[in-house]
Amino acid sequence: MERIVIISSGLAGAKTAARIKRQAPSAEVNLVVPIEVEEGSKEGVFGKCNPMAHVSSVLLDAKQISVLPMTSMELDFENKTVHASSPQGCIPIRYTKLIMEIDAAPRLPRAVRGAQNVIPWPLEQAGLVDEWLESYKPQTAVVYGGAHAMSLIDPLVQAGVSVTWARSECAEFDPEFWHVVSDKVEAGTEGKVTVVPMTCGDVTPELTAEGDVRALTCGEASVEGEVFFWADMPRAVHPIVAEQGVDLDPSGFIAVNEDFSCGLEDVHLFGSAVAVKRAEVAGNSKAPYEASSVDTLVAHGRVLSAIALEQPVTWKGSCATSRYQAADCVAFRTGLTQGEAATAGYEPEFVLFEAAPVLAGIHTKAVIKLVCDKATGVVLGAQACGAVDAGWIDGVASGAAVALASNMTVQTLSCVDMAAGGMMLNKAASMLSNKLEERILGITPDELIASREAGAKFFILDLRDQIAWRAGHIQDAYNIPFTQLKKRLQDEVPRFTPLVIVSHNSDIPYSIACYLYGLGATSLYVLDGGMELWPYDLVEG
Repeated sequence: MERIVIISSGLAGAKTAARIKRQAPSAEVNLVVPIEVEEGSKEGVFGKCNPMAHVSSVLLDAKQISVLPMTSMELDFENKTVHASSPQGCIPIRYTKLIMEIDAAPRLPRAVRGAQNVIPWPLEQAGLVDEWLESYKPQTAVVYGGAHAMSLIDPLVQAGVSVTWARSECAEFDPEFWHVVSDKVEAGTEGKVTVVPMTCGDVTPELTAEGDVRALTCGEASVEGEVFFWADMPRAVHPIVAEQGVDLDPSGFIAVNEDFSCGLEDVHLFGSAVAVKRAEVAGNSKAPYEASSVDTLVAHGRVLSAIALEQPVTWKGSCATSRYQAADCVAFRTGLTQGEAATAGYEPEFVLFEAAPVLAGIHTKAVIKLVCDKATGVVLGAQACGAVDAGWIDGVASGAAVALASNMTVQTLSCVDMAAGGMMLNKAASMLSNKLEERILGITPDELIASREAGAKFFILDLRDQIAWRAGHIQDAYNIPFTQLKKRLQDEVPRFTPLVIVSHNSDIPYSIACYLYGLGATSLYVLDGGMELWPYDLVEG
């Protein structure tokens, strides 16, 4: 008899078991669920922060699915047997196919492993943190890490703790976009969170005489706190890693193939510690693997159920979206970043702008970055961040995922009929299409400064109003308010000098650049991100 064993403590594993049983009633499906020991309070802010975890118990009453709670287990891959220890004793379970959910775990640096005031994150029994906070009542906390650290900020603020986010580098986003995300998090907390970038070298802990951490230093930056949460770059920490044939990707996650196989016969892995092969884009299979976010595991379970039952599968890799939220900021990444695209062998092109849809009842803005392959125009990835109430940016994420899965070009994406956030994705694709056709070029702040220092001549046209201009503008820029441009264009803007068009964001400059291109102008540049994302000193007055 076909026996499929699923080892999982999450919703994705439970749904996968139910789906397999529904599609193959004659198969024996065993769901092995770890017993939660010392899980802590479920009523505190941390106990409630991950509703996706530990919910397989919903299937305890499901008919025809054997649910076995276990305290420990041993895996015999050679004999295809799971030896599960439960309150009833040790039970050997033979399988024809084994599906395992493996979660990422934090790895503390050796220097802080003995410290009593350092908490690794993510923590499987998150509710234990509530009991710790209740016992020690710290007033200040330092959170060290990248995007994974964002999940700590809201619960700590709700618990009345003053938070310093020691922001590390983050592979989830491109560097300039990561700066935007952290700035929006700090702005959205009304002074309750301070962000200190720690991206200029190694982070060194300063210890007290008792061996606890007093401060973290990185270059000239130093942060102090009573408790330190370490949420930097989780890894796959699981006995299966030591098995012959199981490989890790460069980020320390378990690398699996398109069928979620890992080098062990009839064993399939998924989970936040599993790096799934990305979908091939424009025939390029060198794109890096990606770890699965919690939100994508249920979708992966659908694919796994078909694979386990040897049904036809058309899935060709992951186009998953990683979504993070803290304070008044939500951020996501779908597909490749610009840096990852370059590493994978593409020649990436991008557009970065602050989007503000003109729709009834929508008044919030978000920053969008869209990346494509310069040679083919195929969409490679998207990043976006904005206020939590800018729910339309989830439409950007959905639209980008569809574009990636179908190898859509930016030219096609710009014409697809979409609503709400999708309209902003249309606009980004249209801007990017213009850049590819070299009708309008983008220029980053770094590129503008470097080009001018190398002797390049630009006419920087600032379209903002006089109030914004006097508050701060780029050195040697020339101001013509947008409303006066047509009247003053002929006499005040040179015809044969490369023109960099600047405003609050990139939206209006792209429209003006298209207008000028229609009049015959060439060498047109738009400042990526506009003045709201300009990171350097400005001239006032």
